[in-house]
Amino acid sequence: MKKFKGKNVIVTGAAQGVGKETSIMFLEEGANVLMADINNLKLDGIKTEISRYIDQVHLMKVDISKQEDISLMINEIINKWGSIDCVVNNASVSLTKNMMEITIDDWDKVLNINVKGTFFIMLKAAKEMIKAGNGGCIINISSIAGLNGRPLFLPYAASKAAVINFTKSAAIEFAKYNIRVNSVAPGTIDTLMWEYVYKNLSKINNSDEETIIKNWVDRIPLKRLAKPKDIANAILFLCSEEAEYITGQTINVCGGLSIV
Repeated sequence: MKKFKGKNVIVTGAAQGVGKETSIMFLEEGANVLMADINNLKLDGIKTEISRYIDQVHLMKVDISKQEDISLMINEIINKWGSIDCVVNNASVSLTKNMMEITIDDWDKVLNINVKGTFFIMLKAAKEMIKAGNGGCIINISSIAGLNGRPLFLPYAASKAAVINFTKSAAIEFAKYNIRVNSVAPGTIDTLMWEYVYKNLSKINNSDEETIIKNWVDRIPLKRLAKPKDIANAILFLCSEEAEYITGQTINVCGGLSIV
């Protein structure tokens, strides 16, 4: 039997990388999935790939830095499928920059998406879960950068630390409604977002991208970059019945990078 048959799921940042992989895995397990992303072209580009799930999937352009977009997304899934069972707050933006060059605009962009956007999706989805009275599961994607800080990633690391912290607070507040809230903290992933990071790091360090990637991999105990499926596996586990006694936790999926 499919694990998520009849469950209704929101995944943000769903047009590529971890978000796309997570969405497809939920669809394979029988869920109805609202795949949200700011990039309409990339959403259009995955239509063929997910065509066999046409009755289970809804694609929607959403800018999570805008409150009106978040409200429209929540209303859309309620109108289409009646309830929300799981939310995967995956959408985020990275910033790679020397600390002395960081601007107010840099901070605003990162915090508006990574912190405020994630928080208000969690909050508005939880309100619907409470109204329905059936509990639910919320996964906020953080990062191991939020655990220890990271040079050249200051606003990003701070934003992910905030996600880890408010995940714990929300887990306590929502527990009485049987709404579980957890965080998944990836390390370095083989995705387009990380390709952008490598390019910036190569410019800052005056080095080639191959060297930058090799240096990252050499630091990882398991000696490889994460694949999107590695992160998606952890997300689906935390949303499953097998994890029904887990809440307020941050699961590091980083090949051991967080312990070295």
